[in-house]
Amino acid sequence: MRRTSVWTVAAIVGALAAPSAATSGDPLTSAPAPIRARRVPDVSPLPDGRIVERRLERGDDHQYRVTLSEGEYLRVIVEQHGIDLVAQTRDAANAPIADFDDEIRHHGQEQVELVAAARGVYTIAIAAPPDNVDAGGYRIRVIVRRAATEADRTRQQARRLRATADRLETAGRFDAARQLLLRALTIAETAWGADDLQTAAAAAQLAGLDRKLAHDVESESLYQRAIAIADRMLGADHPSGAAMRSELAALYQHQGERRKAEALLRQALDVIERTLGPDHPRFVSGLITLGNLRDDAGDLEAEEAIVRRALAVSETTGDTDSVQYAELLNNLGEVYRQKQDYGRAEDLLRRSLALGERVTGPDSYFNATALQNLGIVARERKDYATAIAYNTRALAIRERMVGAGHPDVAHILTNLANIYRATGDYTRALETHLRALHIWEHAAGPYREATLKSVGNIAKTYAAAGDLTNAIASQRRADAIVEKQLALNLAVGSERQKLAFVASVSERTDRTISLHLDRAPGSQDAGALAALVLLQRKGRVQDAMVDALAAVRQRVVAPADRALLDRLRDAMAELARLTLSTADEERREERRRALAQLEARKEQLEATLSDHSAEFRAQMQPVTLEAVRAAIPDEAALLEFAVFRPFDPTAERNAEAYGPPHYAAYVIRKLAVPHGVDLGPAAAIDQAIEALRQSLRDPHDGGVTARARAVDDRVMRPLRPWLGAATRLLVSPDGDLNLVPFEALIDEEGRYLIERYATSYLTTGRDLLRMQGTRAIPTRPVIVADPRFGEPPAAESGRPPEMYFAPLSATGMEARAIKALFPDAALFTGASATKATLQAVRGPRILHIASHGFFLDDSTGDAGNPLLRSGLALAGANLTHDGDRGGILTALEASGLDLWGTQLVTLSACDTGIGEVRNGEGVYGLRRAFVLAGAETLVMSLWPVSDFIARDTIVAYYTGLGAGLGRGDALRQAKLALLRRANRGHPFYWAGFIQSGEWAGLDGAR
Repeated sequence: MRRTSVWTVAAIVGALAAPSAATSGDPLTSAPAPIRARRVPDVSPLPDGRIVERRLERGDDHQYRVTLSEGEYLRVIVEQHGIDLVAQTRDAANAPIADFDDEIRHHGQEQVELVAAARGVYTIAIAAPPDNVDAGGYRIRVIVRRAATEADRTRQQARRLRATADRLETAGRFDAARQLLLRALTIAETAWGADDLQTAAAAAQLAGLDRKLAHDVESESLYQRAIAIADRMLGADHPSGAAMRSELAALYQHQGERRKAEALLRQALDVIERTLGPDHPRFVSGLITLGNLRDDAGDLEAEEAIVRRALAVSETTGDTDSVQYAELLNNLGEVYRQKQDYGRAEDLLRRSLALGERVTGPDSYFNATALQNLGIVARERKDYATAIAYNTRALAIRERMVGAGHPDVAHILTNLANIYRATGDYTRALETHLRALHIWEHAAGPYREATLKSVGNIAKTYAAAGDLTNAIASQRRADAIVEKQLALNLAVGSERQKLAFVASVSERTDRTISLHLDRAPGSQDAGALAALVLLQRKGRVQDAMVDALAAVRQRVVAPADRALLDRLRDAMAELARLTLSTADEERREERRRALAQLEARKEQLEATLSDHSAEFRAQMQPVTLEAVRAAIPDEAALLEFAVFRPFDPTAERNAEAYGPPHYAAYVIRKLAVPHGVDLGPAAAIDQAIEALRQSLRDPHDGGVTARARAVDDRVMRPLRPWLGAATRLLVSPDGDLNLVPFEALIDEEGRYLIERYATSYLTTGRDLLRMQGTRAIPTRPVIVADPRFGEPPAAESGRPPEMYFAPLSATGMEARAIKALFPDAALFTGASATKATLQAVRGPRILHIASHGFFLDDSTGDAGNPLLRSGLALAGANLTHDGDRGGILTALEASGLDLWGTQLVTLSACDTGIGEVRNGEGVYGLRRAFVLAGAETLVMSLWPVSDFIARDTIVAYYTGLGAGLGRGDALRQAKLALLRRANRGHPFYWAGFIQSGEWAGLDGAR
């Protein structure tokens, strides 16, 4: 668990040495204990009429004494020169009155005001923030000494209430602090006015406390009011307003509003870094929130980097004895806990707790977080007695300070309930979980991450107890929350960030499938829920990226949007250039750095494009099982495959609950309930798939029949009873099944599946809903074939041998035959079959590319992105210019083509359908690239065949299209014709091309 710190004046004035006279420990009358040992206070009289100029070294504590009569008012100016100072006024009993840190920059003035309640010696203490590295100077002088007015007394009362509330908040007495802050805000509005900076400061302080108390509506309103005042009085680039924005971003992060939080926080951090510097505690506080956002998205690697950066700043500035440093230790410990590195996690959490106890006392509110997290580590280690002890201590602290209905209490109740479940006490576990859920429902709302975890824990507990009815109901609610979170989180960020978030919720999918196939295989409700979850979640990141690119393409009339697309394409092109260029060893590290910088630029542009698509996606209809079933033709069966890890709800620890991956499949038909099957361990099926793929690529391999039968026996035979009279299979594969031509499988009767079924491939059954929508009006067909690759100079070296492309003379004949069938097509061959030609197309009705395709292993580690390791060879591909290959279109660049409205893309090239398989998201290569570009239908290959065989297949395909056959059926008929020819019966010859996406005719008819 994390709690984002809010920087307050108390964090700095805590560094002021506690006056010896204040020994009661009551926050109302005493200053907090010192954060670190400081030098002996330097006490001096404060003279009237002259300026005192001093230098303040790190750890110095300058105190100025002044004698005041009862009712006397004193105003003192403290000019800051290269250092941000904090002033504290103290009364004649040496108890704190008010804190002054209105100017948070290193230059400017603090105006200190003091009203004497009785005659005596008063003190103004000057100190620097505890993490300040550099020394600085200041000038202090008395400006006004006179009789106090009622307005003076009122302003001091407001400041004193705020300072006292700060100390109460530090002590965990939130409700008492809030009452004082409400009074302080009311007084500030009277004393300074509703639009004054002092009123804004009081409002922001109350907003921060309200956030801790889970008064989210009130907190947001107060922050917005304070920011509006600061912007109006100081300007939008002032660090005070930026600090308030950072705190509001922390509220949005806590609410699960990641998009709003990200945008606000980045704006705030930019201003804070420019004005205060990257070593300021407010900047570190913003980094903590940024790290929490990465945690929410499941991106632990990015979070760890951010937390380590913040720790490095704190260690450089020497701020290692503070609550903020303890919080960073806690957060890093949480990263390691989630990575299941419990040894490192426990060490960091113990350090956080020890520091928190030293700085804030053994029973402070802050320490409850480290206690809770240590309890989680103990539970993961099955040390239940220790886990209960940690959580019980944390629960006592929180209930005493914030009451039994606070969200922080719910966190600990959840931990305790999980311990009870692990020990088999299901009744007590459910009671405790339900109590926690009640808190979350009221404090957080129905779609927050904490609510999801609570509901998920309840579903798991019901399943472990054998109460399947309640387990399914709870799991359905959990999945509804996940769907809401996916919609919110996939609306922002780059593709990498989207993938990280989807990965973070993948376990929820595993649980839903396991609940059906393992715990409730006979339940139609459980089966329908599992099928729905697969339909909603598979290929979700691809959908988000397609929507983002399409939405911007539809708005390219705006100059800003055109510039955005141009910048993204430039970044993609530069990535391709660097990846494909030849570089000597001396420049290898330089190229790695450049690639990393370009990837970061591309990621930022993708995130901006995602912002453009939010409105577009908001208009899309929700995915329901009923809607997908209605879109399935009567004669078709949708086969929705999934790789999942079986989940055991009775396991004591999550690390032990998930088994090795299995394949599952759901058969979905228009008029039948979904039927799910556990196909067994993925390792065995993948092994059979790899053996079949080897046989398919060799026309002389006589073992292909047995291997095709073996895969069919594992993958299709268990599904056949549920296919009924279906004659068309809509296959949505997962895992290595993405690389299998199902038509080449052999059934029990010795027949290829192509002889029984027409087959089309989908990324997800959800694609059927997109196919019902209208597209842009396409332009005339474009054919690119027989590129003139060129011959490299004989002396040129350093090129990998697989990157030489031989001429493809048959593709020229293929192109001319297609041109005869579609006379209006634009034909580009030879030297005109260039990369620039392809990049200039705009939504052609058909795009036919006949050339070499490739997918390279990442043996060098230079190009981790699989879209940079796959591509198409075009004119000049064998030539280099300054180390670059301008004749290669990478898949990354292909994804930027404008194919919105294109009905068919045919990649008449080898290996265009393969790439890097990512479970749940399909194949990352040319296949994915052309979907991102907007193509409705893809025809592509899974292995290399001769260009003459490819020519015969493709020409027959286009002949069928011209005769009115569908985009799927025309390919099937071409393949069947080849299968029946002498010496062409081996699937090597006819099964290599597959059709993905819409299978209807070019006129839209099925």
